[in-house]
Amino acid sequence: RTTLTDGLYRYDAIGRLQETNLRKSDEPPPPIGRYLRLGPLGTALAVPKEKKQPRVLLVDEIDKSDIDLPNDLLHVFEEGEFSIPELERLAEAEAETDEQREPVYVRPADTGDEIEIPDGKVRCGVFPIVFFTSNGEREFPPAFYRRCLRLDLKQPNEAKLKRIVAAHLGEEALDAQAQELISRFLELSEGQVLATDQLLQAIFLVSRSHVPPEEWEELKRAIFRNLSGEDERDEV
Repeated sequence: RTTLTDGLYRYDAIGRLQETNLRKSDEPPPPIGRYLRLGPLGTALAVPKEKKQPRVLLVDEIDKSDIDLPNDLLHVFEEGEFSIPELERLAEAEAETDEQREPVYVRPADTGDEIEIPDGKVRCGVFPIVFFTSNGEREFPPAFYRRCLRLDLKQPNEAKLKRIVAAHLGEEALDAQAQELISRFLELSEGQVLATDQLLQAIFLVSRSHVPPEEWEELKRAIFRNLSGEDERDEV
């Protein structure tokens, strides 16, 4: 249910109010930047031109997000900037009173250095590289698709499955038992919905644990279970 604001920044207004109330009347209020933190999207956009290298942003399973998020993202990406109203109001108040403007620094989503936010606006100097993943559970507006390079990931073949197993479990895991499991996985995948992670679990168990032969077939059936749930419905 992520919304655009969740990705841009968070403001702890209650924390700031509590700390203000605990201070003495003659003490200055705590700096507002202490209670603001950029979200992953806001951090990816807050890269100045002199950095030259873009950040990489992953928006995972966007088909499960708030219904307005895809269109909201298009607006932010086209503008290349966004406002933080709490900081904008502060800048306006300082301008009206001709006060000396103190720079406001906000923490990024990661552990990097604090980022200066002038006049309450984050302006993108280097556009991020953005990856979206989707399970295909919902369609998106044509305007969203038009701005994306779409890549449909197909079920991996035997050679690719071997590379995946070797990358996760090591070359030594590719023994005769692993080959039998890969073949079984490919056979079942033709009529069932399976994930590569199920194959990795099976090979991990057979290579790292001692499963009695009489229990192995039952264990394989449990691991290679149809993710669509059709087998459970058939049993009922």
